[in-house]
Amino acid sequence: MKKFYITLLTATTILSVFLFSGCGASVNLTDYVSEYRSEIYTGTNGEYSVFASFSEREYPYTADGNIGNMSNIFEIAVTVPDNTKTYSVQYSFNEKKYSSELSFDSVLLVHRCSQTVPAPSSQSIEFSITVAESDKNDPVVIQAKSVKPQNALSLSELLPKVREQEKERFERLTSGNTFHGELYVRLLYENDRCYFYIGIIDRNGTIYSILSDPCNGDIIATHGE
Repeated sequence: MKKFYITLLTATTILSVFLFSGCGASVNLTDYVSEYRSEIYTGTNGEYSVFASFSEREYPYTADGNIGNMSNIFEIAVTVPDNTKTYSVQYSFNEKKYSSELSFDSVLLVHRCSQTVPAPSSQSIEFSITVAESDKNDPVVIQAKSVKPQNALSLSELLPKVREQEKERFERLTSGNTFHGELYVRLLYENDRCYFYIGIIDRNGTIYSILSDPCNGDIIATHGE
């Protein structure tokens, strides 16, 4: 009987160690994402261009290592040949139409708006830009297409691949089934290429930045300590 209890105790201890060592990998990192930019649309028509993106983002937006309440946001930036005029935009997706007046950003020299809308499922979106002061008021129509590769990883596929390559960093922020931080994941588009930016923010607000390939999750570059 004594031998049986020793064997049972040994097996229980081994099992506990095994479960504890694997708990970091069991954390669902998608639960700690406080910003996820999942789509980007771009298009041009003559001297007009559109850059639009869809994100899920916490509100209020604070890099403090804690995730808050999330909301959807669709952001549109339009470049035009004459920044002295007032513009508005109309567009539709998911069988619903939207419109908004654009505000001029004097720093970036673009006209912008943002709206709370559901995630678009379209591969392209048609934007109509109108000038408020124009007598003719003919819209400039821009067909903007999604730039995200069709084989891009989903959020739930991307984060485990990044965690595996930065195992020690994630383990330092993991205790049991809890991740002590928050994550920013943003689809980026530059020089006709897409990337995923992953920001790891601890409870002190320290940010470690990762740039990864969108299709296989391989880390391209990092920044931070």
